[in-house]
Amino acid sequence: MKTKITETKFKSAVGVAGQLLTRIACLGAVLLICSSASAQNLFVSGTGCGGDVSCGHIYEFTWDGVQSIFASGLNTPGDVAFDNAGNLFVADCENCGTPRADFAIYKIASNGVRTTFASGLSSPLYLAADNAGNLFASDYTDGIIYKYTPAGSRTTFASGLYHPVGMAFDSAGNLFVADNTNGNIQGSIYEYHRDGSRVTFGTLDPSDRPADLAFDSMGNLFMADLGGNVYRYGLGVLRRHPRTTFGSVPNSAQSLAFDAGGNLFVVDPGDVNGNGNMIYKFTAQAVRTPFASGQPLGETFAYLAFQPPGCCQ
Repeated sequence: MKTKITETKFKSAVGVAGQLLTRIACLGAVLLICSSASAQNLFVSGTGCGGDVSCGHIYEFTWDGVQSIFASGLNTPGDVAFDNAGNLFVADCENCGTPRADFAIYKIASNGVRTTFASGLSSPLYLAADNAGNLFASDYTDGIIYKYTPAGSRTTFASGLYHPVGMAFDSAGNLFVADNTNGNIQGSIYEYHRDGSRVTFGTLDPSDRPADLAFDSMGNLFMADLGGNVYRYGLGVLRRHPRTTFGSVPNSAQSLAFDAGGNLFVVDPGDVNGNGNMIYKFTAQAVRTPFASGQPLGETFAYLAFQPPGCCQ
């Protein structure tokens, strides 16, 4: 009898150990899948090339920097944004720099099929999508933020801004917008709630030239400045949203995006002579390394966005 009890306890222990190993294996598989989300591909608009090189590309980069062309045939692609279904939206311009300039927003499905999402716009646009699939476009010249439903229906979400540029959503679905300085009125970062009500998140320095916004996974807000700095606005304990310089790039910080691994990618389009033209990668500890150069491509990097990760939402 004792032998049977001991044998039963042994089998039970083996069964528990087996279940534990199975759970560990499953957890490891989940962690592996989720960690692969940090390897989601980066999409970058390219513009301003010269000579015989074909312009108007959207480039796709894998996590290790392997580059391919995702879309072509655009004119002067600008800001890009993904919705939660994996569709890429890109702002484009025809006859830019002339009185006949006309702006449109294109929607490019994951298979590369492109359709016109909105057209007949008259100003450079900056894009951001919320978790419900609505697309927001800030009109730089007219100071308006438009909201587009997934079906393309447009309403005015906010107005009365000066020159709104970068936009980003926080985890609660609030929209943050950087607005440039207007004469003696300093620029600000505004926080818009879902109902359109607005509060001032922070006042910019007179020398700031904001270009883009992005949130990290901890809820810190980052701002790209055309002077080359990337600023971080913390959550704040002793004072509201303390600002520090997170890092810098040699020429101009124009566009920001975080991957699922917490790395920050920054577009530096280079100087007036085309020198520079890089995408830099910053770790969470602000260590900067070059990620990709636009020189071999013949186009200037403009704006970037990461495709949504495939899991762990």
